[in-house]
Amino acid sequence: MKSIRKWLLLLIVAASLPLGVQPVLADDCTFQLGFKALSDLIPDVVGDCVDNESHNPETGETRQHTANGTLVWIKADNSTSFTDGQRIWSYAPDGSLNVERLPASEVAPADAESRLTLEQLRNAEYRLPLIGDEETPIRFVDGQASIQLGEGATERAHAGLVDDTFALGDLDNDGIADAVVVVYINYGGTGTFIHLVAFLDRDGAPVQAGRVLLGDRARVESMTIVAGEISANMLTHGPDDGLCCPSLNVTRKFRLQAGRIASVQSLVLEAPLPGQKVASGVEVRGRTSTPPPSGSLTYLVYDARGGVIGMGRIPVTAELDQSGAFAQQIEFNSGAGGPGRIEVIDEHWAESSALATTAVQVVLEATPITDGRTSREPVPELVLEAPLSGATVGSEVELRGRISTMPFEKNLSYRIYDQTGMMVGESYISVEGDYDGPGTFVKSIPLTGIYAAGPVRIEVREESVVDGALIVSTSVTVFFTDG
Repeated sequence: MKSIRKWLLLLIVAASLPLGVQPVLADDCTFQLGFKALSDLIPDVVGDCVDNESHNPETGETRQHTANGTLVWIKADNSTSFTDGQRIWSYAPDGSLNVERLPASEVAPADAESRLTLEQLRNAEYRLPLIGDEETPIRFVDGQASIQLGEGATERAHAGLVDDTFALGDLDNDGIADAVVVVYINYGGTGTFIHLVAFLDRDGAPVQAGRVLLGDRARVESMTIVAGEISANMLTHGPDDGLCCPSLNVTRKFRLQAGRIASVQSLVLEAPLPGQKVASGVEVRGRTSTPPPSGSLTYLVYDARGGVIGMGRIPVTAELDQSGAFAQQIEFNSGAGGPGRIEVIDEHWAESSALATTAVQVVLEATPITDGRTSREPVPELVLEAPLSGATVGSEVELRGRISTMPFEKNLSYRIYDQTGMMVGESYISVEGDYDGPGTFVKSIPLTGIYAAGPVRIEVREESVVDGALIVSTSVTVFFTDG
């Protein structure tokens, strides 16, 4: 296998795609036979074809370029493989698939011109959150650095490269290879926070261009940069893992966008279909381009008024091609039925942000009444007068509004949702007025459980005390700045 691998690398280096080649339309090229079988097995890894296969009778090898690398068939041992220059996926006639990470000494060179070196990255200037959340500039020396935590403090924050892990590739499409490194930060306790840091080549010198937190004690096994996309194979924490010992194997993908490393994730909902009539217990089924770091997604069900009538978690199963699949029955409590929306979110737990979100418009069936009643309560008018939509708020905000019919025991409830859609707070609001008339309410509420600036949705709602079905809801989206 080792000799075949080296031969394969030589073929790939000689036949590597020139810079700037873009994938052609699917009608212009096709995968056939073993190449098609391998592409069907790992479509996101192989990518679209960019030309048709070509055969060299003198060497007995056939190759075909793709958006992500090269497919190669070797007649001598009837082996079919794909490589992105960093790893080799080998496909056997019996259908088995083997993935092998190449040693650094055998990695095929990237198409882009490479000028940055590991020595430069080990001694570059970094901007890291060493003191609070602010970006602190610090110069690494031989891959390490430390800084005092405040005036007169004896504690120090330590940072450095993790096992000199780095990858080279063009991140800004200028034809010159840039770099991504893995960096740790430790503040003196048990937590060791792992970051990806991207550097652009500027006149042969590394200049930091973005950073993203991967988590506390996450472990990056390998990285590649292909077509401007960073792919990090890593171990992160499953639901039952201790912080010491991550065991969930995932691949996370990123791109450099507007001075930050942004996650690349796609969610596809295959069921239910748009416009489908659904009842509580409906199956939500779909797939993800990469399994979420947490191992699960969040779902929310909204009624026609925008009230959340169901929410929970959907586990994701990792597939052989490093994508993910999910299928789970979900529950909700719809009082009146009618138009609704099911939303699925992959949230970044460390940044309180959404990596990806998708939704489908459906028709909700009313949850059956099981307590002998023939109808539910009439729907009152609920108006939220403050805060105003789009207002900037801090750690506390005043809710003020009115309702046309006094709720049971003169109480409404409120919920706070962060920018991922996750509910991070809830409590009650007392309503002033007579039982047989309208009411008004005003209350200052704390915005807790939010860890990053961004949009926050505040919902005021009335629920049935009999079966918990939502009677009426209204909400406003504000911008939270005080974390």
